[in-house]
Amino acid sequence: MKRISRSQSQSLKTLLTNGLYPQALKASIPNHKLTDQTYALFIKSGHFLHPYLSTTLISHFSKLGHFSRASKYLFETHNPDTVSFNALISGFARFRQPRPVFQLFNTLRHLGLEPDVFTLSSLVKACESLQENEAAHGVCLRMGFGSGAYLVSGFIENYARAGDVEKAEKCFGECLVLDNVVWTAMVCGYVWNGEFEKGKVVFVEMRGLSLELNEFSLTGVLGALFDVREGEQVHGIGVKMGLLCGSSIHLNNAIMNMYCKCENKVAAVKMFDEIAEPDVVSWTERIGAACDGLEALELFKVLHSGSLEMNEYTMINVLSAIAGPRLLTSSRQVQALCQKVGFLQVICVSNALISMYGKCGRMDDARRVFDDMLRRDSVSWNSLIAGYSENGFSSQALEVFSQMRDLSLQPNEYTLASILEVVSNSNSVIQAMQIHLHMIKCGFMFNDSMVSCLIKTYGKCHGIDEAKEIFSDIDKINVVHCNAMATAFVCAGCNADALNLFYTSRSSYLEVDSTIFSIVLKACGAMTDLVQGRVVHSLCLKFGFDQDLFVESTVIDIYCKCGSIGDAQKAFRNASKDNLAAWNAMIMGYAQHGCFHEVSEVFEKMCKSGIEPDEITFLGVLTSCCHAGLVREANDYLNSMFELHGVIPHLEHYACMVDLLGRVGLLEDAKRTIDQMSIHPDAHIWQILLSACNIHGNVILGNVAARKLLELQPENESAYLLLSNLYASAGMWRDVGELRKQMKEKVVHKEPGSSWIQVGGSIHYFFAGDMSHLESKEIYMELIKLYDQMLVSPKLDQNDAFLMKI
Repeated sequence: MKRISRSQSQSLKTLLTNGLYPQALKASIPNHKLTDQTYALFIKSGHFLHPYLSTTLISHFSKLGHFSRASKYLFETHNPDTVSFNALISGFARFRQPRPVFQLFNTLRHLGLEPDVFTLSSLVKACESLQENEAAHGVCLRMGFGSGAYLVSGFIENYARAGDVEKAEKCFGECLVLDNVVWTAMVCGYVWNGEFEKGKVVFVEMRGLSLELNEFSLTGVLGALFDVREGEQVHGIGVKMGLLCGSSIHLNNAIMNMYCKCENKVAAVKMFDEIAEPDVVSWTERIGAACDGLEALELFKVLHSGSLEMNEYTMINVLSAIAGPRLLTSSRQVQALCQKVGFLQVICVSNALISMYGKCGRMDDARRVFDDMLRRDSVSWNSLIAGYSENGFSSQALEVFSQMRDLSLQPNEYTLASILEVVSNSNSVIQAMQIHLHMIKCGFMFNDSMVSCLIKTYGKCHGIDEAKEIFSDIDKINVVHCNAMATAFVCAGCNADALNLFYTSRSSYLEVDSTIFSIVLKACGAMTDLVQGRVVHSLCLKFGFDQDLFVESTVIDIYCKCGSIGDAQKAFRNASKDNLAAWNAMIMGYAQHGCFHEVSEVFEKMCKSGIEPDEITFLGVLTSCCHAGLVREANDYLNSMFELHGVIPHLEHYACMVDLLGRVGLLEDAKRTIDQMSIHPDAHIWQILLSACNIHGNVILGNVAARKLLELQPENESAYLLLSNLYASAGMWRDVGELRKQMKEKVVHKEPGSSWIQVGGSIHYFFAGDMSHLESKEIYMELIKLYDQMLVSPKLDQNDAFLMKI
């Protein structure tokens, strides 16, 4: 409520003294208390409200949301007209209150008044549900106002917001007026419903018809753009039209959002810097464009210290940027602020918190937030399941999925994608089949992305026959399906099949993308097939996929695995400097070749370039230390992981350390490392220690490692064989006999070794004792020759001969 000045007060007194009550009533509007007093004098003096005066009062108070006052003035108006009703109807419509709008509209008609285009436009604006919009649409058509551009744009917008794109398209098609508002509404309608290509087509047609573009049409189409080049074109149109020079902050914010979506954060930051007075939306987008969680928190502090009021989207963006335990304290402060201002009642903010704690590895905190939520949506459940899945808590993820089903909550594709990831990690074909049946029951087998996820899951669980069956049942195979099947082949170790699928796809003129190239290159690396790797690499160059980040790193990886370190170095020099995966591939490649100094040099260069190392980086560095036997350096790197870089050591990192200590004979230190780990040791780590005990003849520790290994994997044949070798080397033949007896009783068999070789473009597989090869006779003849040559060499002692037999 505004205070009136002394001159205004004097003027009001003069009007009242002279009996000019209508003028005095209008003059009192800025001060509501004075308006009430003046209105009382107005009525007492015998005046009555006529439509023109009441419209001014109604319009003023309804704009402020004071609907009780505004309604009072309307119903005390002598012979109210349509304009008076419109003033109150538009006020309710502005505040999205459809019920009183429809009631007033019916009252207006019962009084015999004729609604005009302004009445109907407010009626349409107030609609929130599909039914309300259909009712308003029907009224407008019956009254002959159905073709007006402003009304049609409102119908399109309402139908699109309600998810009925078909009705929106019908309204658009029946509109004969070429109006930019109508076309903009259709562009926005398509974007809201995820039909981005259609939205772009309408925008292009709009330009072709020379319809005027404005900030709303440009903002609308920006939501449909995921290619930065298209976004830059729209950005250019905005610059050319002068819409970005402080005249439309709404468009500036939309351009920032587009650049963030397209992963061009540098352009988004530049756009923010050009805004003279950024609003809260600008700051929210700028936080979303932060390079890491630390920068996001710094920006958040600047915004919090200013005068702008933050909203829930600001909180979501800052929480989404936080990943890793280093910023856990700050993230808890953000959570406390959310609690203080009431944002934890907003479901999407709590969902962001669950996701953030999942990325920080704090699933207890994530679960606590989930349990404290009064209301949950599908994203809440999906975030919790994804968090458990990403942190290796497979049983908890499956338990939450089971709870979801018990509550009759229908899982969506994101839920099933997370569950399929859990099943993939468990390597259980049975579980994959159970999820497969659930997908059939829920109708997800018509969803290409879900079918592709299922194929990959079967591949990771070594259910390659099931994956091939699903693939063969697909009516129209596309690039996504091919990529999934190729991934399944690689995960199941069928690398030659992946290569064959790639060549078959090309010969069938199926579309290929960068993903299939990275998968096939990985298959070539697994087979150490340098010739095919070079062929596929040349095709990458031909198709223009050589600049893809995944392809860059995979090319380096295959050359390293095939022993061509020079080609790997050349590929690394040509790779993008900010491609972390490429740095990791080069570090891992050097580590595999025992080049510790090169690994150390690349790691230092990487850190100086401002690229933060991750878990894979340190795995490569520790592997190189392990191969070089550098205990002190490995300890330094392991300690610096969390202290300097905020990276939590995983089982693989500790396994490297145990392997290194075991190689150099520091078995007690290796055992101490296992005991002091913050993670529960798995079977692989105990097997590494057992192998080291076997090499160095430490029977006592070997027994401990074997016992732990067999507790975790009772059917692990390696434990029996390594322990048997250890006993044999120590001359403990009775214990060897006991182990052999246990193996027979438990029907433990050594898995036959296998190998392959490429000759003349064909790959030949062999198993131990295999006689199935067509040229097995010639192969065994050659083996006999080699054996004869071995007999010439110095004789092995008894124990070594025994070990060979084992």
